[in-house]
Amino acid sequence: MFLENYFQYLLPFIFLPILIYHKEIGIATGLLDYPDKRKQHKNPTPKLGGLFILCSTLATIFIYFNLFNERLVFSYVILVCGLFFIGLVDDKIEIKASSRLILQFITIAMAISIDFNLNIDNLSLGTLIMDIKIFHGSNLFTIFCIIALVNAINLLDGKDGLAICIFIIFLVIFKLIFTNSLGVLILNLIICGILFLLFNINGKIYLGNSGSYLLGGVMSFITIQTYNYNKFPIEVIFCIFYLYGLDMLRVYCERLMRGIHPFTPENNHLHHYIFLKIKNKFLALVSYLVIASIPFMFQLIYKNYYLLILICILVYLFSFLYFKKSKILLE
Repeated sequence: MFLENYFQYLLPFIFLPILIYHKEIGIATGLLDYPDKRKQHKNPTPKLGGLFILCSTLATIFIYFNLFNERLVFSYVILVCGLFFIGLVDDKIEIKASSRLILQFITIAMAISIDFNLNIDNLSLGTLIMDIKIFHGSNLFTIFCIIALVNAINLLDGKDGLAICIFIIFLVIFKLIFTNSLGVLILNLIICGILFLLFNINGKIYLGNSGSYLLGGVMSFITIQTYNYNKFPIEVIFCIFYLYGLDMLRVYCERLMRGIHPFTPENNHLHHYIFLKIKNKFLALVSYLVIASIPFMFQLIYKNYYLLILICILVYLFSFLYFKKSKILLE
């Protein structure tokens, strides 16, 4: 009886040895992040966070979800595993950016083709109080949205604890605020995130591209499934992801204007500026998370969606200009 009631909480701990023996596994698999001119860590660091989360989430899916619901289970497995393995190969041999995009496109298209509920074919606009049917363009629109989120989360994985904290906050929001059928999975992922954070916050282990792609895939899956179940205004989704999306858009536009590839790695993201200004990394981490959460917290008490969008844009612009100015002054 105890195991039946509480096994879902204990399941992530079964795979805890991946985190405990991260050095040995990292060396054996060659999944190590080596220092370079962009990276501040001094020693090769294992990139096993994605493997730990993947093992636990797949076990949860196959144990607690009805395998006869093939659309939900197999679309999740294809999406999450596909993105994880793309990142895993990239961690090992560094795939070209164009090849990564093609592989991501194919993986997401396969997942969408299996589960119609993973497709966004209707946009509920709170600002206009109306729904917009996308019809034949829905597949491409959904693929674009998932690719954008996956790569936005990947860009965040530059500071210890940042991406996984964002992931945990996202999961808590969808567990407490929205109605969905993924409660057991979300709870399992929250526990996984907390366990990984204990090792990641001090730089002992990283997510790697495999882990960040996996997080983006999981977040996309939960968001779309929950949206199609609840049909809440898309402005709410914008409030949740605004900071990562706007920062990614700015970075890509800046690079294109400078004539370089938008996927060229640089330390010019908002979180880099914040961590440069605020020397205490824990305070810097909290500051970023607070900035990211302001619009969503505001929309819980006030439903003027025009104002919410304006708040998102203004909060991002103010934060960027303030911390970018601080960087220039420090230099």
